[in-house]
Amino acid sequence: MEKEEEKEEEVLKEEKKENESELSFKSDHRNKQELSFGQKIVKKIFPNVNRSNVNTFPYKYFSCCIVPQLEEEELSDLDIYDGDTYMGNDMVNGVMSLFPKKYIRKDEENLFKFDKPNMISFFNSLKINNKFIRKFEKFEKFGLTMYMLDKHDFANDIPITRCIIEIPINLFTKGAPSPEEVGLAIIEPDKRLIFDKHYKEYKILKKLNQNTETMKIVTEKAMQMIIPREFFEKRTHFIDNDAFYSFSSSAPDSIRPPKKEPIRALDIFSFFMVENHNNNIIIDEFFCIDLKIGQPGPLIFMSLPRKMMKFTEELIKYLNH
Repeated sequence: MEKEEEKEEEVLKEEKKENESELSFKSDHRNKQELSFGQKIVKKIFPNVNRSNVNTFPYKYFSCCIVPQLEEEELSDLDIYDGDTYMGNDMVNGVMSLFPKKYIRKDEENLFKFDKPNMISFFNSLKINNKFIRKFEKFEKFGLTMYMLDKHDFANDIPITRCIIEIPINLFTKGAPSPEEVGLAIIEPDKRLIFDKHYKEYKILKKLNQNTETMKIVTEKAMQMIIPREFFEKRTHFIDNDAFYSFSSSAPDSIRPPKKEPIRALDIFSFFMVENHNNNIIIDEFFCIDLKIGQPGPLIFMSLPRKMMKFTEELIKYLNH
């Protein structure tokens, strides 16, 4: 008899545990009528909270009311944008970083410090680097100049490419756009996809703070040897001395593990500035990207000038529409 009573008590305990575990949702799309009183209150106060807000205040302290207990792998694949999901920035290398620390790859912490003054300093150091090998100058009508740096401290087997585009202001039928207008046309998905057909996907996944986000980018087939490539990136932008800056680089794969296809490329860094100078809109860009093709950089570099010319023509058309 005693053994049977003990078994009954164990069954009751297990049932109690199961009932308590029901505090969490099975789905964010569950009908409102099925929510508990506490869940309704939390949803009312924090309407945008969902799985993607794993580091936010309400998620941490009210997770039992908001989301199911998901495995880490599932959470990492739900890095999806759904309203502002502000995350406090972290101290990285002694400065308050523009990116939360978990989004900075270990190999790039040695590049520079991720605050605005140090990023601008890094950009300026690239501009004065005299190791660039000049390949194309004043290419066609936009004063396109392209350079390639073969050896550097960031990724010795991947060249850094510099591209400078000078667009005369008189080509803009509605008057000269501001550097910010040009910069946002280049980086914002709803603008870029209108005039640039190079992408299968180009979208914000998660807003990390006001000017910083993670992105998913999938390119169309670029050359016969390059099938579509995927990029999982973090990006930030800001204004300094009337110039627009945008920096992006690949976020750690651990946050959003790559799938077999498309092949994930590595953006070691991409950094560009837009400024209005001497009756020209200047776009000055540096990028260091590993496309995972096992081919030398110069082969890709040779195809870039005409692609950049096409991009510039379409950008001007968009800004004039």
